[in-house]
Amino acid sequence: MYAVKTPSHDSRRLDGLPTGPHHCVPPHPRRAALSLVLLTALFALTACTAPKATPLGPDDTVKAAQLLLTERCLTHQGLTPPRPGRQPADSEGQRRLSEALFGTGRAELTLTLPSGHEVRQHTDGCLAQAQQRLYGDQERWFRASTTVNNLKSRAPASEQHAYRALRAHAVRTAQSLLRSVPD
Repeated sequence: MYAVKTPSHDSRRLDGLPTGPHHCVPPHPRRAALSLVLLTALFALTACTAPKATPLGPDDTVKAAQLLLTERCLTHQGLTPPRPGRQPADSEGQRRLSEALFGTGRAELTLTLPSGHEVRQHTDGCLAQAQQRLYGDQERWFRASTTVNNLKSRAPASEQHAYRALRAHAVRTAQSLLRSVPD
């Protein structure tokens, strides 16, 4: 057996701190226990919460919502939304997907640019439905976005104003839509 020699009195180091077998016991055991409980609870809370995702910028927010709406529309029609690297099995499947996504027949929206180029867009199809939902007025968004995107700073002030207003509406709608999607 080994014998442990313990000092018979409270010995102190040169700096005045106690030494010996009881030097680790805090002066207030209840305070130490409470601190330990609080630290444990804090660690448990932080371990159970997932880190917050980096918020999307306005462009990515609208793109994500448009993709979500478009995919829902295609799925509702019994079609598989396109994925990178995956093509429909046959040309008939490709045609059906294209018509469902972009619309059919003659394009209902048309705008002639100052250069003489004519830009057309359908008002049917999943993409058009997504734009209508996000921007609130697909026809107005088509005119404003086509004009501003092509003419840039030379676009009429009224079109620039409409573009900014419709874009702000789309961002708010997209944020609300994306918040409502279950994780």
